[in-house]
Amino acid sequence: MERPTLTPYPMHLLARLLALVLFGTVLFLSSCDTETEFLTGDEVELRFSTDTLTFDTVFTDRGSATRIMQVYNDADDPVKIDRISVEGNEGVTYRFNVDGFSGPVAEEVIIWGGDSIFVFVEVFVDPTAPTAVSPFIAEDRLVFLTGNSRSDVELIAFGQNAFYINEFRRGRLGVLNCDAGEITLPNDLPVVIYGSLAVDDCKLIVQAGTEIYVHGGVQRDTDEIFTRNGGFFNDGLILVTETASIEMRGTADNPISVSTDRLEPEFRTDPAKYQGLIIRPGSRGNIIRHTSLLNSITGVLLDSLSEVLIENTTIAYTGGPAISAYQSDVTVRNTLIHSNFNNAVQFVKGGSLTMDHVTIANYGVDASALVLTNFTCDEETDLCIAAPMVTRIRNSIIAGSRESEMRLLDIFEGGELGAFDIEVANTVLRTGDDFLRSQDGLFANFYDVLCENCVNTVFDDALFLNIGQDDYRLDSLSVARNLGAFLPALPVDLEGVEREPGGTDAGALQFVPEG
Repeated sequence: MERPTLTPYPMHLLARLLALVLFGTVLFLSSCDTETEFLTGDEVELRFSTDTLTFDTVFTDRGSATRIMQVYNDADDPVKIDRISVEGNEGVTYRFNVDGFSGPVAEEVIIWGGDSIFVFVEVFVDPTAPTAVSPFIAEDRLVFLTGNSRSDVELIAFGQNAFYINEFRRGRLGVLNCDAGEITLPNDLPVVIYGSLAVDDCKLIVQAGTEIYVHGGVQRDTDEIFTRNGGFFNDGLILVTETASIEMRGTADNPISVSTDRLEPEFRTDPAKYQGLIIRPGSRGNIIRHTSLLNSITGVLLDSLSEVLIENTTIAYTGGPAISAYQSDVTVRNTLIHSNFNNAVQFVKGGSLTMDHVTIANYGVDASALVLTNFTCDEETDLCIAAPMVTRIRNSIIAGSRESEMRLLDIFEGGELGAFDIEVANTVLRTGDDFLRSQDGLFANFYDVLCENCVNTVFDDALFLNIGQDDYRLDSLSVARNLGAFLPALPVDLEGVEREPGGTDAGALQFVPEG
């Protein structure tokens, strides 16, 4: 994890060097033909010593660092670059020096045929500034314009005092390996994941109070790890392999948060800013407690025969499902799931799902809150493979804006004992006639046989306090009030409010009177 300390190039020495370069350039130019013809526009083909300048110094106080690059003119004729400039994105300040020109802009810079120029780029960082001014990952571009021809060099720096994982391996997979031991992330500084992270042959422990920020975005898979033929994928992945596990040990007083590194208010509720947490086949012992998982494409994705326990957690603002499982074992308790722009919780090819005191609020999207299937089919061969789906749901809310927010798909249509085993109790659901008629009426007796003491809510029923403001506390007239059965293992709700026998509400949040 240790990274080298890089010492900024002394700017007073740099100024002397540039003065000498400029003096030599002036002498040389004075002897040149003033009628020299330069390559311009589309004729210009510049070559750069790098396509990205990275500043990997982590500043604890205001400071600066300098990097050097070369720009080559491989043609025989000279080139006059009309304009070199820093694009000027908000955040950290970048400046440069080239052939005696200094600033965010330089004009009419000449590179003679077969020659090159040095460009010195300096970054100024104030890690004490808010992230809106100095973001965790400060990105900009150095732009070279000649006529209609444009070339860019990316500029990337660390803008805050934080613990950075994967350094500048954007679009690449960094690996944490501890030979079957444990690695604990620090919680005294924000943790920033830049690129994707794999936990392999290791238990990753995330301590209470840890703040994790993930830098995502669409990247080309140059290593062909995530796609075939070097296609594009969504960066910002936390991957737990089959020989690894993750324990997120948040507490009520010191929860864990995982979110986008874009902390401006307008990004707070943005979905799909990074990939999310993926648990590979066979990974066991994964635990997520008192954690907020926000802004990802998928909150938690589990592959076959893996398992996870999720307790006292919020999963929200995802571009896809909050939980997507393929023949896996998932237990969810005291958890709020909302603002997911796809099916909120979905199971493919069976598995095991246990939900106690879970609220799923799937509003504003044409997808289901809960989808359970016991099969998967190959699109090319139409061959289907089945596995048992076992579901137990108690004291929960499964709601949303569709007529039916639950889809149950049994490939055997009830013809094989134990293939689709579901029991629900003391739960608010939203299902319409299409649910009761599905699969030739397989679940027509759902509320008589499979769902004990349940409420099938309609749109006019009071339920949540303010859906428009993502406030999923219970309304004073909510149909979820007093619907639950007291569970001694869950005596308090997601926010620490006590539940009492005889007055237990369904969902993750117990009703609290105003005032």
